[in-house]
Amino acid sequence: MQLRGSRGTDGDRHYRRLQAGFPPAWDVERLHRRKTSPSRGNLLTVLMKPGAEEWMLRCLDGKATVQEREAWEALLRDDPEARAYLRELAEQAVLLADLERTTSENFSRADLGVLSSSSTAQPRHKARWAPWARGAVAAAALLALLAVALSWLRTTEARSKLARVTHATGSRQFLGSRGELDYGLNPGVKLRAGDTIETRSCDAWVELELRDGTKMTIGGHSSLRLLDGLDGGLRLKMTRGNLWVSPGKAASENLVIQTPTLAVQSRAAQFDVQASGIETLVRVNEGVGSVARGWDGGVAKLGAGQQIHNALGRKDPLQASPQPAPVHRWETPSDRNSAVILGRWFPGEAGEAMGWDAEPLLWPVPDREPVLLFAVSFVVPGAGKVPLQLRAGSKLVFEGRTDRKERVRFGFSTQKMRGVYAGKFETDVQPEELGAEGAVWRVELPLERFRPLQPQLSSKPDGLEMTDLYALTIRENAGLAIFRAEVLP
Repeated sequence: MQLRGSRGTDGDRHYRRLQAGFPPAWDVERLHRRKTSPSRGNLLTVLMKPGAEEWMLRCLDGKATVQEREAWEALLRDDPEARAYLRELAEQAVLLADLERTTSENFSRADLGVLSSSSTAQPRHKARWAPWARGAVAAAALLALLAVALSWLRTTEARSKLARVTHATGSRQFLGSRGELDYGLNPGVKLRAGDTIETRSCDAWVELELRDGTKMTIGGHSSLRLLDGLDGGLRLKMTRGNLWVSPGKAASENLVIQTPTLAVQSRAAQFDVQASGIETLVRVNEGVGSVARGWDGGVAKLGAGQQIHNALGRKDPLQASPQPAPVHRWETPSDRNSAVILGRWFPGEAGEAMGWDAEPLLWPVPDREPVLLFAVSFVVPGAGKVPLQLRAGSKLVFEGRTDRKERVRFGFSTQKMRGVYAGKFETDVQPEELGAEGAVWRVELPLERFRPLQPQLSSKPDGLEMTDLYALTIRENAGLAIFRAEVLP
């Protein structure tokens, strides 16, 4: 008998060994020869663990978590011996399945021949497979399927992985394209088309590295979804928040960022975007870019040092303008919604000014339970049309109220003038500095009092542009309300 996929007498020898209940000769020899291989030992250790089959099947079904999928991919990517071993098992699985099929067919034909020739014929003894053989066939067939499917999966994953998280802090969440929900979003997580990142607090930010080396930083209270990476480019959808893009040395992909009012397109440009549901500000600091307005087809190009500000309903031509000179003074606007990011507005009563009550949010802490914060935050300056530059003598002024004695933390976010994200700065004010419970207080905080949260980005705020500011209490709802905030030169 010549077996399909076998070579002459070798196939017959393997067939006879299987019928006799022995493992295939090549399998024994190879396992003996390589049983001390560290790579194969690692792979076999993984495959023999309880739940390994379920884990691998989840990878195939697309139901594995991000961590499970990346662990399996790392094993195959970094271990050539493991890949070779799976290929060998796949080849063996094909031969084992063929042997079992051929054996079953031969036994069936023999039994039919005996029954038809004579009812008194001696019963033919039907050879039994050793118990290990059927398990080996099933396991090898499963591994063959896994090897083929994972080869396809790895190719697809490589194409669909669009970015990698390099840094993350503050309250944020990850919404996976396959339904995953992760409130941690730790560095190293790889993102694919359909994934969404949301930063949920004023002191949160996430840094990404795109597949061409471009760096992207997402500020607090932002939402960004990766749409696709087709046609040599990458499309993202930003519904709100702040975004900074800095191209890598080998940046080559066309980057498109869609906001509710504009589509921004660039290749190897350094730019930033501020977006809300009704307006968008785009500033190009290095390189060139272009924007398109969906409802009327308007298109405009931007060069270094130019910006475009657009709002829903505007009918004037889409046109770039020079970035204005910075200002050094700012205060909360008189209307209740144009500057607030987080906070519940309340009207003034009994001679009291209008203001914003702090809203609750969860701030994740590595390896611990999340911390509950109560915060009010504002975008600066308003729609971001004119940059607010901090000076060495600048100070921040807050007017507010706390119903109970509690420490209040004040802070702000920055970026380099016509540049990228530059970090956050914070300081704490003790309850003794705020006065009596329930009374309106006013605090003036000089710039040098604020400490950097990311000193590797900027050690001091002098000369930086402020993009937002906030006030919050930690764990306790002290009834924090902010009536007014101001930046003085």
